[in-house]
Amino acid sequence: MISTTALRYFAEVVRSGSFRAAADSLYVAPSAISRQIAALEEDLGAPLLERGRGRTTLRLTAAGELLMQFVQTVGNEIDRVRSDIEALKQLRRGQIRFGAPETFARDFIPDFLASFNQRYPGITYQVQVHGTPRLVEMVADDELEASLAFNPPPVTDVRHIYERLLPTRVLVSAGHPLCEREWVKLSDCADYGLALPDASIGSKRDYDEMFARAKIRPRAVLVSNSYELLRSAATAGLAVSLVNEELTYKREAPLGYRYVPLKDSRVKPQRLTLCVRRGRNLPVSTLAFIDNLVETLKQLEQE
Repeated sequence: MISTTALRYFAEVVRSGSFRAAADSLYVAPSAISRQIAALEEDLGAPLLERGRGRTTLRLTAAGELLMQFVQTVGNEIDRVRSDIEALKQLRRGQIRFGAPETFARDFIPDFLASFNQRYPGITYQVQVHGTPRLVEMVADDELEASLAFNPPPVTDVRHIYERLLPTRVLVSAGHPLCEREWVKLSDCADYGLALPDASIGSKRDYDEMFARAKIRPRAVLVSNSYELLRSAATAGLAVSLVNEELTYKREAPLGYRYVPLKDSRVKPQRLTLCVRRGRNLPVSTLAFIDNLVETLKQLEQE
């Protein structure tokens, strides 16, 4: 069996160019190195180094070239294994700094975190809930490693690694006059009070443009920085709200509210993205989190 010590001494001789230099580097006697390499040549049945009289530097024989390639390959594999083991350690522990708009805080994010935690129970989470403009800013400033976003503003340092367009719906309570309509136009909503987002929510800019193109001046019964409050106000019958369907919404379920389709060329879909900072090297635990999140979002697209 080939000695690992002999291989290490051989590799150092090749790198150093002489037995003496290798001995100085390894803090051993030159004779010890000479004995190990001699034993190595005996095991392999071939000379590894040319030792001509008066030669100032050592040269590898053909057999020595093959052995050095093997040593380098083994070294690379050991580095890879170390890296893989370190990656496993990171998946057993660590903290993920993630952001999401409030609309995901009630249903989707808790369910996803519970599922991910079953696979990686040692990981903890720091989740920030804000409007999209603030979330994108936090990703760009490295305050968050990744974030979901709705209708995100363009930011040079932020890259969107997942994107999906969600149709805008009219959310109304079960007893609302629009509830039983197959679909509605934007003008149909003008007769009712609206629950609208304030400037901290990314969709406000799109809504303002949409109403302006339709020449509609909406009657805002409620303006809020809470997307969940806008939804709750609509389901309670206080107002009509323009929102996207929940990702886990079941149309067949008996609910006290309904998302009515909007058929209007002026109505934009909602752009859902998952964003990270461009050029950032993310921890292995965060990469696993992102992979699982994208997979889950893609599965929901098929439902």
